[in-house]
Amino acid sequence: MLASLKVFWIARCKRVWVAMLLCGLGVGVELCFSPPPSAEANLSNFLVGGRRNQGGRSANRQKGGGVRAGRLNGGFDSRIPYVITPRNTFEASDQFTIRWQAVAGVETYTVRLWQWEDANGGRQQVVWQTTTSGTAVRYSGTPPLATEAFYAVEVITDQGVSSDLDAGCAIAGFAVLFPETRSRLQADLEAIDLTTLSPEEQALARAEVYLNYQMLDAAIATLAEQLALTPTDTLYLALGDFYSLAGLNTLARVHYTQALELATANRDDLWRAIALEGLGEVAVMGNDLAAALPYLRQAQLSYGLANVPLQANQVKDRIDLLETAQRLGIPPTDEPQVCVTAPLAPNPPLQP
Repeated sequence: MLASLKVFWIARCKRVWVAMLLCGLGVGVELCFSPPPSAEANLSNFLVGGRRNQGGRSANRQKGGGVRAGRLNGGFDSRIPYVITPRNTFEASDQFTIRWQAVAGVETYTVRLWQWEDANGGRQQVVWQTTTSGTAVRYSGTPPLATEAFYAVEVITDQGVSSDLDAGCAIAGFAVLFPETRSRLQADLEAIDLTTLSPEEQALARAEVYLNYQMLDAAIATLAEQLALTPTDTLYLALGDFYSLAGLNTLARVHYTQALELATANRDDLWRAIALEGLGEVAVMGNDLAAALPYLRQAQLSYGLANVPLQANQVKDRIDLLETAQRLGIPPTDEPQVCVTAPLAPNPPLQP
């Protein structure tokens, strides 16, 4: 089945436009494709989400190349307790787990749940706060969260370093689904349970449904659970894209790297090309063209070996644009949209 889905992806690749649903807070992602007509997973939704778009979110995209639409900044700096969940998503209810990046040397974290004035406004009030020594805490729904309101999580270390320093903090908010939306979601998920898809295919199909409902956290959790059971290059690629959509780029890079290793071992040129392109785009997000361009050149070659000339030519155009930016000394991405500014010690090299 997965082999046929790969062919289907090549033949009927959809353009998936991923844009911020709410510009100021960045709650959720908006996907301009209709809900799937069947329960079968369309891999194009996972593996092309940030690539088919030739535009970008960067104001300097005409000169510097820009960020591929759908990919968000953030999740790079290991010195910051950046929020992992909930992040750029809708939650099914007001009971969910909050997780964040562990920071070396920190003993306790203060977690604050902020309500925002509106989608484009600033923070209004702290509705809940706790302190913990771990890197995850459960929000039990007390006080209840309103479905029409917008929220964001802030995590502060015992040394005063806030998750607001993360480059993606301005787009890391969330909201709660309306009850009627939850009913439709449940019906769509139950339809998948009636299919004869394999466990991996069911996980991909469920993740696609979640993505249609702009529930990025749930989509990631679904694929991560299946990945723990059966680690495949397809699941690693899908998670790489999803983490990139969430602005969790270190996690995206880790999963693209794993996908590349498996695809290389499997001698799968297509999946290898997609993993290389993902690694290149994550490097572009971090304004590291010295790392990005070699990845993209290898991706172009692999697309050629996989007999996908259209994608090979698109990557070549991307390389030409970024090489021009490199010669002119123009960074491809905008300055990070941090919520606060404060000095930090030099960042150590990121480890994959």
